[in-house]
Amino acid sequence: MKKRFFLPLLIACIPANAQDLANFNKIYTKTYLETANTDFKKALYIADSLYKTSETPTLQTKSLMLSATLYRDAKDLKKAVWYAEKAEGIIKNTENINWKARTSLFLASQYRALKLYGRSKKYAEETLEAGKMIKDTLIAHNIQGLILQEMACYEMDRKQHQKSIQYVQQSQLHFNNIKKDKDFFAADNEHLLGSNYYSLKNVDASLFHYKKALELAKNIPESKLMGQIYDGLANAYLEKNDLIKAKEYVDLAQNVADKGQYFGLKNDVYNTIEKYYLKTRNIEKLKDVAEKQDTIEEKITSETREFIDESYTNLDKKIVKAEQKSTLKNYLILMTGFLVILILVLYIRSKIQQRKNIEKFKQILRKSNEKIRLAGSVASKEAIAVLPVQNNEIPVLMTSETEEKLLAKLNKFEKSNLFNNKNISLPFLAGRFETNTKYLSYVINTHKEKDFNNYINELRINYIIEKLKNEPQYRKYKMASLADEVGFSSHSKFSKVFKKVTSLSPSLFIKYIDEENLEEKI
Repeated sequence: MKKRFFLPLLIACIPANAQDLANFNKIYTKTYLETANTDFKKALYIADSLYKTSETPTLQTKSLMLSATLYRDAKDLKKAVWYAEKAEGIIKNTENINWKARTSLFLASQYRALKLYGRSKKYAEETLEAGKMIKDTLIAHNIQGLILQEMACYEMDRKQHQKSIQYVQQSQLHFNNIKKDKDFFAADNEHLLGSNYYSLKNVDASLFHYKKALELAKNIPESKLMGQIYDGLANAYLEKNDLIKAKEYVDLAQNVADKGQYFGLKNDVYNTIEKYYLKTRNIEKLKDVAEKQDTIEEKITSETREFIDESYTNLDKKIVKAEQKSTLKNYLILMTGFLVILILVLYIRSKIQQRKNIEKFKQILRKSNEKIRLAGSVASKEAIAVLPVQNNEIPVLMTSETEEKLLAKLNKFEKSNLFNNKNISLPFLAGRFETNTKYLSYVINTHKEKDFNNYINELRINYIIEKLKNEPQYRKYKMASLADEVGFSSHSKFSKVFKKVTSLSPSLFIKYIDEENLEEKI
């Protein structure tokens, strides 16, 4: 009931206060730093009300930029850019260089995040030009600090972390000369330094700067920046294997993310939680957080893709208006014909490839079933015959009895899970078999017709194929979890080896299994 009457009361007060810059700024700051963290819709309502009651272009621009910033933090890039461009349209007809610079800097940042670097560069250049014209020293330092901070973020995106660190340090020199929000900007810069050093694998330096950021932000209302600092500390402590500290900070980060509409922060936090559960081998919780992260990633990707598609559509419309009608008609006919042919060719190729993949998948299943059928008869034999094998290697002086024993041990080894050990190696296995590496390598190369590494990789892939086929929960795991299960150092290496052995990617193989099981149920 209180909330229902609060908003109309606020609107009633704004007409008198909106033109009073001090009161306007008070509402503006409180909305962004406090209200947005507890009630996002209410924050948007206040920002819209400020705009409707503002009578000067500057206050209208500030109100629109408040909405843009709120939508940016919620990862609704389409609305963030829409509000910022509307603000740009208003402020460009004034002499307010400060807000011209702030608006163009915001747009430069958003287009960089969308990887539309051409547009980002255009707005960055406008910001630089506007910054040169600002006469107020404090405002000039603020704008220059923000420009350098944006350049630091750009270099971070390009993985140029040393350059990014230099820009952050230059940015801080400007922020040292301002008074308002000094701690906030300094905390943001310390957070950027922590992120850069973390990417450079300098965990101690990263921790130092994250802690410094936390100290600077202690008197600032809880915000997205605080969540980012907590998340950075959690990642740093995970690298140091301090799981207690990591859990403490990742819980704090999640608490901030859950309070506000910070989808970007939520995605980062879920990624950190996933690392934590991988470290603690909590598969059930890992699966839960993976599903939440997939939902967030899909939302962010979908909105970004929608905005980019719309941007290019609008660009195409401008090109259409600029061209002659006859030229446009010929161009469209030509392009349509080309696209129809291209789509037809791609469709046919995809169908052919799909048939090949399905046949390959069925071959894998037949081979797997055949191995299971033959396993009993092979296991029941008391001795293993050593058949003559053609091999171009230089013969090894080894008795047939020794060769038979090694083959028997290899068959027993193949029935175990020892090959999933990350530390498996030829010397390690030779030691377990009480032989030397030369003998063991010869037997593997001769009778298994592959070298040791390919032999181990094939055993691992065959093992995970059986798990995926017979145990449905495995098909829900992340690639990183499957890779860890069979001893691979990374999910990318696992995927590469899986495709080498089966000619299919793991995700496609899982898709085919799910489809086959569904058909069997029907």
